[in-house]
Amino acid sequence: MSLVLAVHEDTNANASVVRDGEIVAAVAEERLSRQKFQGGFPERAVDACLALAGVTFGDLDGVVAGNRYHVLPRLLGAGVIAGEHDLFGPEHKAWVALQARFHQGGPLARGVEALNRRLLARRFGRGVPIVDHHSAHCASAYLTSDFDDALGVTIDNFGDGFSARVFDCRAGRCEPLWGSDAVHSPGQFYGEITQLLGFRVLDAGKVTGLSARGDAARAYPLMERLIRLRPDQRAFELPGALTRSRKRGVFAELAGHSRDDICAAAQQRLEDVVVAFVQHALQETRRRHLVLAGGVFANVLVNQRLWALPEVDGLFVHPAMNDQGISAGAALHWQGAVEGGRGAPLDHVYLGTEVTEASAGRALEIAGIRATRPNDLDAAVVEHLVAGRIVARVSGRMEYGLRALGHRSILGRASDETLPGRLNARLERSEFMPFAPATAVEHAERCYRGYGPGIARTARYMTVSLDTTDALQAVCPAVVHVDGTARPQVVHPEPDPGYHRILRLFEEATGEPAVLNTSFNVHGEPIVASAEDALRVFERGAIDVMALGPFLVERPYS
Repeated sequence: MSLVLAVHEDTNANASVVRDGEIVAAVAEERLSRQKFQGGFPERAVDACLALAGVTFGDLDGVVAGNRYHVLPRLLGAGVIAGEHDLFGPEHKAWVALQARFHQGGPLARGVEALNRRLLARRFGRGVPIVDHHSAHCASAYLTSDFDDALGVTIDNFGDGFSARVFDCRAGRCEPLWGSDAVHSPGQFYGEITQLLGFRVLDAGKVTGLSARGDAARAYPLMERLIRLRPDQRAFELPGALTRSRKRGVFAELAGHSRDDICAAAQQRLEDVVVAFVQHALQETRRRHLVLAGGVFANVLVNQRLWALPEVDGLFVHPAMNDQGISAGAALHWQGAVEGGRGAPLDHVYLGTEVTEASAGRALEIAGIRATRPNDLDAAVVEHLVAGRIVARVSGRMEYGLRALGHRSILGRASDETLPGRLNARLERSEFMPFAPATAVEHAERCYRGYGPGIARTARYMTVSLDTTDALQAVCPAVVHVDGTARPQVVHPEPDPGYHRILRLFEEATGEPAVLNTSFNVHGEPIVASAEDALRVFERGAIDVMALGPFLVERPYS
């Protein structure tokens, strides 16, 4: 087996180090550059991952890259992918059309891949194998699940010519079966709706958040005209994909509907077509376990619908399901394909840079901020939570993936119905976005309908929504969305016994089985990485109390 560094150089650039099929370090460049969705070569992330793994470049057995045909970031640098992309614009449509040709192979595809290899060899001074975008997505999910065999499904905007692919996963390998080309993309459909409503396309979760507030039936017939499944149910179809305009046709007709109804209809249509696509694949392959990756599966409501399918006994959604997972997936895929590695189930995502006692103390000293060091920090955090204060927790290594899961989190009392509004205002976030509950594993079954062994690993990472029980709704309304669902983090004693103990002590003190957990950042910025990042947010007044490493920082309060 081997020690491999892997990189992803497009939007959401990232790096990983994988040893013997296990991810030992994984960092998104945005966390270190402080530019959300940072693209280009992940120079800072590479250095961080090597340091976290305790190795140098010379110790590596290999370097692997994701994306066979995404040549522009490697050729022209981060500037070519900087800023917001207009999904209705001619440049984006031309690039998608070109990508759609690549999945057919031929001289053009071979030439672009050869150029990619030369660019990578020049950068690293050695030959660098390249893993297909969707194969990397699939490997990231299958090879970190605990399933021996599974159906792998990947869906995003596009990558290496495809918007979606179906894989047969067994014996450590992901074998592609069929897929949908880049032009006909569920991610493109949902992204266009996102942009039509004035949101950033990479903030499509806002459409999901608003969808529960509208009536899907009112605009649903228009959505049926924007995306459908082909008759064989093996691909999607977006009629007039290259000629769509926000000023005419269906999009012009949508102007007569409310924002909430458009979101509800788009969400319903996305769920319907994706569920039908996946269900057909399950029936055809007769697989009972399902592993998912790709940006579309950041949509927790889609994932909940898939978990409810009678064909599914177990479901795992990779916690870095968007392109933040490409580098780790590329390394895992390469090790599995070349060396026969099986991978290792992902028991935690604390794989990023670390805040140590020394780094926290140094940052406090430089900032001139006084802090205490309680004998029992967990109990002190609970005391503040019980008092209704907003508490940030910065502990150990940063999370890998999209969610803050206790190491870079803001916590609050979920029984306080006013807390979401106050938090959104203080963090400068949209007022309609829901907040998630963190619940100790001992209380999961009494809080969430459908929770069980087949979904347990996914529920660790806030990657699926579940219907909430009457008991949770009555006691913790701040973390229950208007549709009665929640996106839980179910917390186990390992690998962070302190976080689990906070939840246990809080439940003992209040009888409340969950606390509100949201990411530690203000709107428009990545989740904080360092102690310095955390102190900058603290000084803006967004939170009342912060547990920073072993220290407690308190704002004056009455």
